Amino acid sequence: MSRIAATAIIGLAGGVATAVTQAEEAVLLEPVTVTAKGYEALVDETPRSVNVIEADTIQRTQARSLGDLLRGQPGLAVAVDGSVGLDPIIRGLKRDQVLVLVDGVRINALQPPGRGSLASYVNVDLIERIEVIRGPNSVLYGSGAMGGVINIITRGGDYTDEPELNGWSRLGYTSVDEGVRAAVGASLSDPRNVLDLSIARLDTEDYRMGDGERLDDSATEQTALNLRYRRQLAEGHELQFQAQRNRREDVWYLASRNFRDQELGGPFPQPQGLNTHYAPEKERDLLELSYTGELGGSWEPLLSASIYRQELERGNYDWNRELAKDYRTSDTDFVTDGGRVQLEFSPHPQHVVLVGADSWELKSSPVSFIGTPETDWEPTVRIPLIDDARLQSTGVFAQDDIYLDDYIVSLGVRYDEVEGSANSALGVEPPLDRTDYNLSWFTGVNWDLDPALQPYASLSEGYRSASLLERYLTYPYSDGFNWISNPQLDPERNRTFEIGARGSIGNTTYSFAAYESRIRDYIGGQVLSPGLKRTVNLEKARIQGAEFTLDHDLGSGLNAFAWGTWLQGDNRDPAFDEPLYQMPSPELTVGLEQRRERGWQWLGQVRAVAGQDRTADIFSAGTERETSGFATADAQVGYRFGPSGGFQGHELTLSVTNLFDRDYREHVNAMIEDRIDPANGAQDVKAPGRSVGLFWNATF
Repeated sequence: MSRIAATAIIGLAGGVATAVTQAEEAVLLEPVTVTAKGYEALVDETPRSVNVIEADTIQRTQARSLGDLLRGQPGLAVAVDGSVGLDPIIRGLKRDQVLVLVDGVRINALQPPGRGSLASYVNVDLIERIEVIRGPNSVLYGSGAMGGVINIITRGGDYTDEPELNGWSRLGYTSVDEGVRAAVGASLSDPRNVLDLSIARLDTEDYRMGDGERLDDSATEQTALNLRYRRQLAEGHELQFQAQRNRREDVWYLASRNFRDQELGGPFPQPQGLNTHYAPEKERDLLELSYTGELGGSWEPLLSASIYRQELERGNYDWNRELAKDYRTSDTDFVTDGGRVQLEFSPHPQHVVLVGADSWELKSSPVSFIGTPETDWEPTVRIPLIDDARLQSTGVFAQDDIYLDDYIVSLGVRYDEVEGSANSALGVEPPLDRTDYNLSWFTGVNWDLDPALQPYASLSEGYRSASLLERYLTYPYSDGFNWISNPQLDPERNRTFEIGARGSIGNTTYSFAAYESRIRDYIGGQVLSPGLKRTVNLEKARIQGAEFTLDHDLGSGLNAFAWGTWLQGDNRDPAFDEPLYQMPSPELTVGLEQRRERGWQWLGQVRAVAGQDRTADIFSAGTERETSGFATADAQVGYRFGPSGGFQGHELTLSVTNLFDRDYREHVNAMIEDRIDPANGAQDVKAPGRSVGLFWNATF
């Protein structure tokens, strides 16, 4: 992603937020994105479906994680394996099929399917905005962007004409989990320097579900710290350093919970009683140094370059309730070193060209300590799961946006080599080495036909190489299955054709997109027998869908809105020929919102989700559950103050989620019905019940 573009958008968002708190009238700006094209561009100039979640929406939410924020957005859903394990789904593609970035740095080249939550490594209260790009975007971002890209942009300040100290704070409480949160940030700036420092803390208890029961072990704690320093070396040249630390504690993967009447033998034994997989702590550290510079000349070249190191430390433990101890432990470091360079230039007034290269390497050597009946279940038996596993990716790309009178034509191509290797892997037969050679491409066109109708179309292909753990880790995962890995998995490829339109008719704005994705060598976990899955390539899969947004300005800051999603996935592999595993249900959200720069504001919305009976019974061996439809209602009321009490602006919001206390579960839920036995402590993983939240946001 263009670093100058990212800086510009953060500054723009921060500047607009400050201006809004100080002005009586709103300044309406067309939405922009830096993620879709690699440089700052209007959403209306992008030949794909784009969704931007702005700061106002984020600050009023009760969300505990990224998944909570994305749930119910058009074209999006979440995959549930615990209270924190809410991984984003875009158009039916999930986890590593969707690339998640934090300030342009990928954070999910780390996870296998069915384990862990990307949301665990980002604190909601430090997010400025989220940009969601649907459909393949591997041309700019390489492996993993075959389903879409989610770029999380954190809060920060900008240069000022005079030395200034500005800050912000957020406090909140939620009743459903007795959750307490606090965040504060400060920005010290002058014409050539910006220093940002922010910290956030979240502490929740077990939450109450709609049936009135508490979901055991759904409590969590999170602490996050961000530091960013920007230095303008000369006009048009900037150096930036950032450091991020995000720590989660007590993350329980409740879909793994099962009760055993007797001990289980084998290479990964389990004691009798209630067993649960969990992470006592998960920590992500990022160090990044980047440079942007205007090189001068008639082509106006802009050079962006960055290098980074990201380290993920996570514990993978298994707990037995009856023994009151861990019977399996594993503390693992995943270290990623990477870099990116790109050049943006205009060889002709109607062309914006982007060329670049990026490379990253992920390393890990997971070791597990296992307890057995002979050791009284003390985890003292050392099991080297993988020795010196590496995943290396190197790619080059080129993109050209051609701005004609009434059309914008976009073309892009990328070539990648992704190599996986390991010295050894428990239970995995050699050869362990494999290199994937991947070509990705994109072509699209926007037609500025009329303000009421601005159609677009695109055809693109993206890919995902198998993750390090899909290749080498044969081990019990957080969905309660033992997974058999495969180092020779083919990369999966997604070719998507999309047509859509945006426009404004009077006081009504809208967007619409319809698409078909044809996926080759789809990677999934096939159930072989109770408790056992194998990572396989399916020959073909197809996903069709559509989504829309609608917003009508009723005047005086009052807006009616609606958005909806429909999709259907099919497994086209001849061995199965059934619905694709874990496809989200169609859904619709409608609401009414009052926004003012000062004074009272409120929101009411209803989310209705259809039942899902299209289940992959053969592929999942009957473990994918049908899901009943449901509808939930949310409401907010708040008051926005002008400058007072030493604050530039502040706002108090009272919100109620799941207003009618509905008892429901999301369809893409890894909990297997056969394991559910509340009498033994194995509960269904349902969504939170009614929650009252109180939040205070301020700038100073």
